[in-house]
This record gives sequence, C-alpha cells and structure tokens, in this order.
Amino acid sequence: MKQGTLQPGLPARSRLQEWTATLLAPMTLGLALLLGLQLAAALLLGAGGSGTLNPSAADTALLPFDAKTVTAVRIEGGDQSVLLARGDQGWLIADLGDFPADGAKIDQLVEKLAVLKRPLPVATSREALKRHKVADDGFERKITLESGDTPVATLLLGDSPGFKRQLVRVGGESAVYDVELPLFEVSNRHDDWLTRDQLQIDQEQIKRISTADWTLIKGQDGWQLEGTDEKPDAAAVINLLGRISSLSYRGILGTQDKPEYNQAAPTLDLRLQLADGSAREYRISKMKDGTDSVLKAADRPWYFKLSDMDLEGLADVTRDQLLGKAPAAAPQASPPDAASPPAGGEAAIEDEAPPALEETAEPPPTPEQAPVADDVTQPQPGSDPAR
Repeated sequence: MKQGTLQPGLPARSRLQEWTATLLAPMTLGLALLLGLQLAAALLLGAGGSGTLNPSAADTALLPFDAKTVTAVRIEGGDQSVLLARGDQGWLIADLGDFPADGAKIDQLVEKLAVLKRPLPVATSREALKRHKVADDGFERKITLESGDTPVATLLLGDSPGFKRQLVRVGGESAVYDVELPLFEVSNRHDDWLTRDQLQIDQEQIKRISTADWTLIKGQDGWQLEGTDEKPDAAAVINLLGRISSLSYRGILGTQDKPEYNQAAPTLDLRLQLADGSAREYRISKMKDGTDSVLKAADRPWYFKLSDMDLEGLADVTRDQLLGKAPAAAPQASPPDAASPPAGGEAAIEDEAPPALEETAEPPPTPEQAPVADDVTQPQPGSDPAR
C-alpha cells in the first residue's frame, strides 16, 4: 500500500495509523508550513511592522468615550488651533478670552464623534499614514477630547476620499478608516465657532441714542431729536433702531488693543441708554489698512471685527437724515448719447468747425437731399450720377 493514502474498510486502529502517516507526509507538512508563513507575514505587514493589528467590528464605537463627560475640545491643524471649553454658562472659546461659543454646534460635533462606528480599515502601514495625512507629525486636523485635564479620545483627520467623507486614524492606533465626517465641520478657526448675537439688543429696550452730532430720546410721544421741536422722520428712526438692535460682526480680534485697530481715531462713538438703566458704549474705528472696522464695547473685553455691510445705515447717519432733510443723492452722469448735443449747448455746435469730408462716417447724400456742397467730390466719368 502506498504511504499517505487512506484505504477504505480498514479497522479504526489501522485508519488512525493511515491518517497519521498522511499528515506527516513531506508534502502535507510543507503546505502547512507555507500557510503558516503566509499568515505570519500578513499579520506583520498589515500592522505596519509593529507586530499588532487592531481588530475591527462594524458594531463597535470608533472612539470609546462618553459624550456627557467631555469638558473640552481641542482642534489643531497647520498653524491654527482652537480650544473649546465647557463653562458654567455653556461652551466658551477658551483661547479667545472665553468668548461665548456656539454650543449647539459643538454638542453636535461631540455627539457625531461618539456615534462613529469602526469600519474595516483601508490601510495600516506606516507609509499609508503619511500618504493619507493621518500621521502624528502630518495631519489635516487633530481632535482631542478631554474630561477635566485628562484626554479621553484623539482622532486624526487626513485626506477626503469622497463627498463628506474623511480618512481618519484613532490616536495610538495604526489603522486608517474611511468615515462620514466632513472636514468643514471640524474647523480650527476661532471665527467658525463664535456666537453672533453678542451685540444684539431688544429694540424696545433702547431709550436713548447719542453720537457726537445728535441725540435721539424716546419719550411718551415717541422719539424726539434733542435740540429741536421738529419731529424726526419715522422711517429713518425705524431703520436706525433696526441696525443697532441687530448689529452683527465678522469675527473677534482678541482682547488686546493694537495700533492697527486705529481706536485713537474713531469714526463713530455710539452711546445707548437702555430701559433697565444699563448703558452700552461703542467705539468704532476703521483699520489702518482700510479693510474692516473695529468695534470696542466699553463693558466687554473683546474687539469685534465688522465689515462695511455690518455698519451700513449706522456709521454715516446725520442729523438732517433723521429729520428727513438729507439732500437727494446727485444723479449719476449718464454716458454721452449720439443724439444729444455736446456740453455747451447749441452755441457750441455753431462754433464747432465742420468735419472734413474724408473723416465723416455719414453715407453720401441722395438726390432728394439738399444740393451737394462745393467741396464734395464730383462723380467720375463713367459712374452713375444717381449714386
């Protein structure tokens, strides 16, 4: 009987001997050894040479943390970073003088990170980490979630493989995953996390508005312009109140005054008296580079960045405009019309020298028109006189 071949109908003891002989055959041992080497190489290469491969299951969380315990979110990227911290009154931008942050937006990000699932990895090698921009020393964004002073989760974001998708890596691991997490939802700019209502006021609370040139006072009979018995223009007052009550801003410049803010030469000092007895004072100046304006509120530490659109209808209000006496805007000059006489009237036309015949663009006169002037070239022999 040939070694390594099982024969039917043998006793159990003989069959066991035959099985043993088959398993110990050189070919069988060679194949088993080759399979073992392949599995070991796959594990070693897949883990990027670290000797470990992080397991993955679609029903497990990518970042195991409790969203309710997160007290700070740090987002880094390039040369910019932002630190969002939970305070007694809600979320704040800690590295911007504790300016109030958009708490709903931050909560939404934290909740989204908490429910991310761990898919199958798309890469695990060290070379892949650099290629997909999720390496420790090269990434698009790095999110660190903290509870107290303790980091509870770290996520690095790299390239985008598709719409609203990002390649990510959990801090301390080697696997790269493709998850639904748009990069624009993980901004590292302060201005993208600001609340935009810090200068807004209830219109009904405003009782007095003052500048260096005029003062409006709200009395029992409505608004009055101080220093005159004339009634202010209702539409102008309503527009002014709307602009003040909904005043917005483009960003926060910090809490430290700088020469380029040009606050020593304000374009407008605005003072408001409110019904509850409090007051607001705004000093508005144009930045020295001429781009934006800077607003400093006397009762707040921050310098607000405003655009010309934010100040439209507020920065240049005059006393005459409030009384409805502002001169009408001068009509814009229309382009010269070929049928209109030139500047200077008819006299200018009479004094103007007639153009030479060869310079005019008019067609030759027809027989029905006035006789041809003396200097008009006569028809050549053989030509049609009617032309």
